[in-house]
Amino acid sequence: MSIFKKLAHQVQVVGSYDRSVKLFLSIPITYGLYFAVRTLFFNFYILALGFDKGYLGLANGMTAAAALIFAFPLGVLTDRIGRKRSALYGLILVAISFLAFLLVSDKTAILVALFASGIGDTLYLVASTPLLTRLTTLQNRVAVFSLRAALFTFSGVLGSYLGGQLPDWMETLLKITPGTVSSYRGILYFSFGILLLTLIPLSMIPRGDGEVTRQPDRSAAGGKDSLWQILQNILRKKIIWQLILPNLAIGFGAALMVPYLNLYLVEVFSVSERTLGTLFSISALITGTGTLFSPWLARWLGNRIRALVAAQTTSLLFLLMLGFSPWLGIAVVGFWGRNLFMNMGQPLFNSFAMEQIAENEQGTLNSLLSLSWQMGWALMPVISGFIQENYGFTPIFITTSILYGISTFMIWSFFKHSEDPVKRSAAVPAD
Repeated sequence: MSIFKKLAHQVQVVGSYDRSVKLFLSIPITYGLYFAVRTLFFNFYILALGFDKGYLGLANGMTAAAALIFAFPLGVLTDRIGRKRSALYGLILVAISFLAFLLVSDKTAILVALFASGIGDTLYLVASTPLLTRLTTLQNRVAVFSLRAALFTFSGVLGSYLGGQLPDWMETLLKITPGTVSSYRGILYFSFGILLLTLIPLSMIPRGDGEVTRQPDRSAAGGKDSLWQILQNILRKKIIWQLILPNLAIGFGAALMVPYLNLYLVEVFSVSERTLGTLFSISALITGTGTLFSPWLARWLGNRIRALVAAQTTSLLFLLMLGFSPWLGIAVVGFWGRNLFMNMGQPLFNSFAMEQIAENEQGTLNSLLSLSWQMGWALMPVISGFIQENYGFTPIFITTSILYGISTFMIWSFFKHSEDPVKRSAAVPAD
């Protein structure tokens, strides 16, 4: 079956989904637009304010620091008050905090706003995956998870393209000089407006669809145990550590490199802002298309774990191309390939992880996965900024490659014998 027939079939299947699933799937579209524009210009905005790369690393680490501190209690909170309510509260806090970030210029106030935004973002993220698990069935879960990831990256195509064009448009229409604080702030205000649109579909999901099935014999769900007791109980399970450790390695590696890929392309290859936006938009288009084929890859290789390991291994090869090629063309291919294959594995891992534990503990599990991921993002951006100032980008790519390899090895070691058949009724059919 051709790519176009598979995509057409995917569109047809979406029409058969429950209304709540359709509403949820509209969220990554607007959130992806906001995130793409924000990501593209956040670093440049901080530097334009007059701060150095050391402070930039600290600013990039604030969101992760918030997740590091609050991920677990927020995960328990979602298990108690419901997924939909938690996700909505989280996005509201992100919007308020991001607006505050744009209104202040004091270095401490900026960090406080980013930290608060990190709390909201963490609450949304730890609630959203269990919410989608609740809204889907075993038969369509892998396909819906893949579609969510694809929609997020597809929206990044438009977001990155618009972000790349906005400086010129603002110069033409508003006479604002590109590369200035006013230009970057105006672009980020644009992304804030898009963020507000995300609240609409989430608020329309019926509250009952986000409620957790209560199990009275589990004290974690009933709220009788303390946070420490809940943490002790869940960490006694071997499967939790098997899911957390690979995620931890990937998080450390990604946090060391990903926040600075835009700076890497600009500083090493002298890429212009317009070209940078185009490169990121093409990357999102390739990644989104590839993510739609995650269920097909899992069926082709036999299960999700084989597909995940294959995707991450291939991603590692492209990462080496990106980091060590002296030619822009090859580096760009590496940039696109790394993003494509690393993100293909994300819906496979997320859907697999949620099925390994009882529903009333999924929020707690997702918070621990978020915590393991964000530990790296709280520490490594700061370390990366120091390394860039003193040694350049080469040590960053070497370390990231090693960590990606360790994660892939652990996933295969822990789950290679896992019987995890992917249902034939998933959205993308096999040939």
